[in-house]
Amino acid sequence: MDPGGRILSFFRTASRGLQAQRIALATATENIANAQTTRTADGQSYAIKRAVHRTDSSQYEHFGQMLSTAASTMNASDGRHLTGADGTRAMNRLELGPETEVIETERTRAEYDPSHPDADPAGYVHYPDINVVEEMARMVSANRLYEANLSSVQSAKEIIKRTLEI
Repeated sequence: MDPGGRILSFFRTASRGLQAQRIALATATENIANAQTTRTADGQSYAIKRAVHRTDSSQYEHFGQMLSTAASTMNASDGRHLTGADGTRAMNRLELGPETEVIETERTRAEYDPSHPDADPAGYVHYPDINVVEEMARMVSANRLYEANLSSVQSAKEIIKRTLEI
Protein backbone atom coordinates (compact mmCIF):
# COMPACT_ATOMS: atom_id res chain seq x y z
CA MET A 1 0.00 0.00 0.00
CA ASP A 2 1.37 3.39 -0.97
CA PRO A 3 -0.23 6.16 1.13
CA GLY A 4 2.19 8.73 -0.27
CA GLY A 5 0.94 8.04 -3.80
CA ARG A 6 -2.66 8.65 -2.80
CA ILE A 7 -1.73 11.93 -1.17
CA LEU A 8 0.25 13.01 -4.20
CA SER A 9 -2.67 11.98 -6.42
CA PHE A 10 -4.88 14.50 -4.61
CA PHE A 11 -2.29 17.24 -5.08
CA ARG A 12 -1.91 16.37 -8.78
CA THR A 13 -5.68 16.67 -9.25
CA ALA A 14 -5.81 19.97 -7.37
CA SER A 15 -2.84 21.19 -9.39
CA ARG A 16 -4.69 20.53 -12.64
CA GLY A 17 -7.67 22.50 -11.32
CA LEU A 18 -5.41 25.40 -10.33
CA GLN A 19 -3.72 25.33 -13.72
CA ALA A 20 -7.09 25.32 -15.53
CA GLN A 21 -8.29 28.39 -13.65
CA ARG A 22 -4.96 30.17 -14.10
CA ILE A 23 -5.29 29.69 -17.87
CA ALA A 24 -8.93 30.87 -17.81
CA LEU A 25 -7.93 33.96 -15.84
CA ALA A 26 -5.04 34.68 -18.21
CA THR A 27 -7.21 34.41 -21.34
CA ALA A 28 -9.90 36.70 -19.91
CA THR A 29 -7.24 39.22 -18.88
CA GLU A 30 -5.63 39.11 -22.31
CA ASN A 31 -9.01 39.63 -24.00
CA ILE A 32 -9.74 42.69 -21.86
CA ALA A 33 -6.29 44.10 -22.55
CA ASN A 34 -6.85 43.72 -26.30
CA ALA A 35 -10.47 44.90 -26.47
CA GLN A 36 -9.43 48.05 -28.34
CA THR A 37 -6.63 46.47 -30.40
CA THR A 38 -7.13 46.89 -34.11
CA ARG A 39 -4.24 44.62 -35.11
CA THR A 40 -1.48 42.59 -33.54
CA ALA A 41 2.27 42.89 -34.10
CA ASP A 42 2.05 40.62 -37.14
CA GLY A 43 -0.64 42.82 -38.72
CA GLN A 44 -3.56 40.42 -38.15
CA SER A 45 -6.68 41.18 -36.17
CA TYR A 46 -6.69 40.03 -32.56
CA ALA A 47 -8.32 36.62 -32.10
CA ILE A 48 -10.57 36.32 -29.04
CA LYS A 49 -9.34 33.57 -26.73
CA ARG A 50 -11.46 31.18 -24.68
CA ALA A 51 -10.25 28.63 -22.15
CA VAL A 52 -12.10 25.38 -22.74
CA HIS A 53 -11.97 22.80 -19.96
CA ARG A 54 -12.40 19.16 -20.88
CA THR A 55 -12.39 16.03 -18.80
CA ASP A 56 -11.82 12.48 -19.92
CA SER A 57 -15.03 10.84 -18.71
CA SER A 58 -13.52 7.36 -19.02
CA GLN A 59 -11.19 8.17 -16.11
CA TYR A 60 -14.15 9.11 -13.93
CA GLU A 61 -16.04 5.97 -14.99
CA HIS A 62 -12.97 3.90 -14.13
CA PHE A 63 -12.79 5.62 -10.74
CA GLY A 64 -16.48 4.88 -10.15
CA GLN A 65 -15.99 1.21 -11.02
CA MET A 66 -13.01 0.98 -8.65
CA LEU A 67 -15.04 2.62 -5.89
CA SER A 68 -17.95 0.21 -6.43
CA THR A 69 -15.59 -2.77 -6.39
CA ALA A 70 -13.95 -1.57 -3.19
CA ALA A 71 -17.34 -1.01 -1.53
CA SER A 72 -18.59 -4.47 -2.48
CA THR A 73 -15.32 -6.01 -1.24
CA MET A 74 -15.73 -4.22 2.07
CA ASN A 75 -19.30 -5.50 2.36
CA ALA A 76 -18.20 -9.08 1.61
CA SER A 77 -15.21 -9.26 3.93
CA ASP A 78 -13.88 -7.86 7.14
CA GLY A 79 -12.82 -4.24 6.63
CA ARG A 80 -9.57 -4.93 8.46
CA HIS A 81 -8.52 -7.35 5.69
CA LEU A 82 -8.67 -5.08 2.69
CA THR A 83 -6.38 -6.19 -0.13
CA GLY A 84 -6.68 -3.20 -2.39
CA ALA A 85 -3.03 -2.94 -3.44
CA ASP A 86 -3.87 -3.33 -7.14
CA GLY A 87 -6.68 -0.78 -6.88
CA THR A 88 -4.42 1.63 -5.03
CA ARG A 89 -1.78 1.42 -7.74
CA ALA A 90 -4.43 2.02 -10.40
CA MET A 91 -5.78 5.03 -8.52
CA ASN A 92 -2.28 6.49 -8.25
CA ARG A 93 -2.02 6.45 -12.04
CA LEU A 94 -5.30 8.33 -12.50
CA GLU A 95 -4.92 11.93 -13.53
CA LEU A 96 -8.23 13.48 -12.58
CA GLY A 97 -9.12 17.09 -13.21
CA PRO A 98 -9.73 19.16 -16.31
CA GLU A 99 -7.46 19.53 -19.29
CA THR A 100 -7.55 23.06 -20.60
CA GLU A 101 -6.91 24.34 -24.07
CA VAL A 102 -7.18 27.84 -25.45
CA ILE A 103 -9.37 28.25 -28.51
CA GLU A 104 -9.09 31.36 -30.65
CA THR A 105 -12.03 32.92 -32.50
CA GLU A 106 -11.79 35.81 -34.91
CA ARG A 107 -14.92 37.88 -34.47
CA THR A 108 -14.88 41.63 -35.04
CA ARG A 109 -17.16 44.61 -34.67
CA ALA A 110 -16.89 47.61 -36.95
CA GLU A 111 -16.87 51.22 -35.77
CA TYR A 112 -16.96 54.17 -38.13
CA ASP A 113 -13.82 56.29 -37.67
CA PRO A 114 -12.36 57.40 -41.02
CA SER A 115 -9.51 59.28 -39.29
CA HIS A 116 -8.14 56.11 -37.64
CA PRO A 117 -4.93 54.81 -39.30
CA ASP A 118 -6.35 51.25 -39.45
CA ALA A 119 -9.67 52.26 -41.04
CA ASP A 120 -10.71 50.34 -44.15
CA PRO A 121 -11.57 52.22 -47.39
CA ALA A 122 -15.17 52.68 -46.18
CA GLY A 123 -13.90 54.35 -42.98
CA TYR A 124 -14.63 51.48 -40.59
CA VAL A 125 -12.18 50.24 -37.97
CA HIS A 126 -12.48 46.57 -37.01
CA TYR A 127 -12.05 45.78 -33.30
CA PRO A 128 -12.31 42.38 -31.67
CA ASP A 129 -15.90 41.76 -30.54
CA ILE A 130 -15.03 41.49 -26.85
CA ASN A 131 -17.67 42.15 -24.22
CA VAL A 132 -15.64 43.51 -21.29
CA VAL A 133 -18.43 42.77 -18.80
CA GLU A 134 -18.52 39.09 -19.83
CA GLU A 135 -14.75 38.89 -19.60
CA MET A 136 -14.82 40.41 -16.12
CA ALA A 137 -17.42 37.82 -15.10
CA ARG A 138 -15.14 35.07 -16.46
CA MET A 139 -12.27 36.54 -14.46
CA VAL A 140 -14.29 36.63 -11.22
CA SER A 141 -15.49 33.06 -11.78
CA ALA A 142 -11.99 31.76 -12.56
CA ASN A 143 -10.59 33.60 -9.55
CA ARG A 144 -13.18 32.08 -7.19
CA LEU A 145 -12.63 28.58 -8.56
CA TYR A 146 -8.88 29.08 -8.20
CA GLU A 147 -9.38 30.13 -4.57
CA ALA A 148 -11.60 27.07 -3.96
CA ASN A 149 -8.91 24.75 -5.34
CA LEU A 150 -6.29 26.51 -3.26
CA SER A 151 -8.47 26.17 -0.17
CA SER A 152 -8.75 22.41 -0.73
CA VAL A 153 -4.96 22.16 -1.00
CA GLN A 154 -4.55 24.14 2.22
CA SER A 155 -7.07 21.88 3.96
CA ALA A 156 -5.28 18.74 2.77
CA LYS A 157 -1.96 20.13 3.98
CA GLU A 158 -3.50 20.86 7.38
CA ILE A 159 -4.95 17.33 7.59
CA ILE A 160 -1.56 15.82 6.74
CA LYS A 161 0.14 18.05 9.29
CA ARG A 162 -2.30 17.05 12.03
CA THR A 163 -1.98 13.38 11.09
CA LEU A 164 1.79 13.56 11.44
CA GLU A 165 1.44 15.15 14.91
CA ILE A 166 -0.42 12.10 16.22
